Amino acid sequence: MLPRNALEVSRGEVEDGSWLDKAVFAWSRGTVGVIVVEPEPSGDAELHQAIGAMLDSNGTFQAGDRAIIHARQSGLAMGCEAAHVLLERDISATVVLGLTTMAREAGSLLDAARAFDAGSRTGTPQALAGMAESYRSLLEGIERDGRGHWIVPLGTSLDPDPADVPALDALTDTIMPALAPTAVYRRDGRICSHDMWFNPTSLDVERLNEDLPEQFHWTLDEWRSLVFRAMAVSAPTLYRQAMAMEATRAMIQGSLRGGRLRYRRGDGTDISFRVENRPVVLDVAEVGESALEGTGPYHSIIVNQPTTEVFVPPIEDSLDGVIVFNRPQRMPFGVIRAPYRIEVASGQVTAASAPDEESLRLLRHYVGLEPYSGTMPGGDEGRAFRMRRTIAEVAISGFNPVLLPQIRSGRLRPVTGNPLLDEKLGDHQAFGANEFFKGSTPSSVGGFSVLHTDFIDCVDRTLTWEPDP
Repeated sequence: MLPRNALEVSRGEVEDGSWLDKAVFAWSRGTVGVIVVEPEPSGDAELHQAIGAMLDSNGTFQAGDRAIIHARQSGLAMGCEAAHVLLERDISATVVLGLTTMAREAGSLLDAARAFDAGSRTGTPQALAGMAESYRSLLEGIERDGRGHWIVPLGTSLDPDPADVPALDALTDTIMPALAPTAVYRRDGRICSHDMWFNPTSLDVERLNEDLPEQFHWTLDEWRSLVFRAMAVSAPTLYRQAMAMEATRAMIQGSLRGGRLRYRRGDGTDISFRVENRPVVLDVAEVGESALEGTGPYHSIIVNQPTTEVFVPPIEDSLDGVIVFNRPQRMPFGVIRAPYRIEVASGQVTAASAPDEESLRLLRHYVGLEPYSGTMPGGDEGRAFRMRRTIAEVAISGFNPVLLPQIRSGRLRPVTGNPLLDEKLGDHQAFGANEFFKGSTPSSVGGFSVLHTDFIDCVDRTLTWEPDP
């Protein structure tokens, strides 16, 4: 059953761009809603096999379940193929085209909505209320019956033009609050798993090959093979790799015995923080207890592919110091050029700097200092925005045995702009929401989403534990 106000298109129409004309026509007549994609199979045997392996690793998919696949355009082939694999297992699946990264299309859609709602000339038109209602109706089956899964295939997106950002912001501000109930359904068990899968594309290859000697360039076939092999690494192997690292053992000591952790890099990054009684989580792409060595309990339902991450939510008011980033950070609203830095005191971002005005504007937006629009919202929306300043996560990455040799050689760097992949290629610190892994910053306030934003750099770190005096 389609959600209310849905527009159904084919995968071919998305790939050739003709879906946008259909959507503009529908939105200009008031049918403003989600874009549902008919799940035509990809015909890609390697992709089919990889999806089956990821579902098996997850461990919770059962006949009779319901899945919503919220796919970026660049992850659509994976999303449609996933729907077919799920149907083979007697699991219903709805494929929805994600719009919150489609900056170049957002303006056309928003203009169409404004054309219908002639009374609105600025901001988000009333017609977009139909979008919010459409997303809410998409969740009704999971809300009523449970046994749901939320799957997000993430291909890498093109960089937006700054001129596209206001329209993209308007769509994001409409869609994200409508999806806020997913956090509640994760907590109460109606959503059994929230899966985020990386879909390798030629755009990743293009960005990875930048500044690499030609003899080290990736081909798409080589890149796909590497990613799919990384997705197939077993949980016991990842556990052994994680526990062999000094940084993991330091995190565990900090959780069990108090004291402070100190994280440093040669670029000037130097932060210290506390994690007592917080779970130190190893992501192995399966649902279940995933806190290490008695630091939990922590029942993980958010799983990432590929895996390679040990992370912890610091005590929210405990982190102090400076974090320096020497890799550009590609965001939905644009690119933060490097080097840039974030200063933190008592767990709150106090200052940020970047090499140019647009990068600084983006950085201040994502760390909750000032909205990209320049106007701070009031009420719950403003409180949700300001919560982006709070430290949410410190993570160590890069130890997947398939990826690590390429990271050490310099062929793999966190430069693709796809955070799901980049955070597996470099350590990261995140700000904003963290309640989904036992922190205290909520995912939403009064229906307004609190972002969780990762900032990513290299794996050349020292992380040590310092006991209290």
